Amino acid sequence: MGFISKSIGRYLLIAHQTAGWFAFLLAFFHGFLLYFDDYQPFSILEIFIPFQSKYQPIFTGLGIISFYSMFLIFLSTDLLKQVGRNVWKIIHLLILPSFILASLHGFFIGSDTDETWSKIVYASAIFVFLLLNFFRFFAKSKKMFENY
Repeated sequence: MGFISKSIGRYLLIAHQTAGWFAFLLAFFHGFLLYFDDYQPFSILEIFIPFQSKYQPIFTGLGIISFYSMFLIFLSTDLLKQVGRNVWKIIHLLILPSFILASLHGFFIGSDTDETWSKIVYASAIFVFLLLNFFRFFAKSKKMFENY
């Protein structure tokens, strides 16, 4: 990313890694707490196996798949030297569909989905997601066209 200085890039990398870990840990504790939920309890199988839930199996399954893809991304990052940079990059791109699946999961079966603040949080996250991907694509496209 040539348009960002190295000093700022280091801070962005730290923010990127911290946000990733924060999202992963929140998803983990979310699933963990569902086992103890009195209102809508989930069994261990319903928490870990996609589409097995009695409650909203499709949207619950999307959340589980999203969690597993985040886990795979973290695992591949830890094994970067063993899997190689190209494989790591491909696996890392799973975060794009993972974000979409997690958004669908939360938007359709989140306990606070009907609240205005919740809609603002989802809309803001999706807007930032789309904006960052637009800039990422634009930067790569610009670099690609400069080579010709």
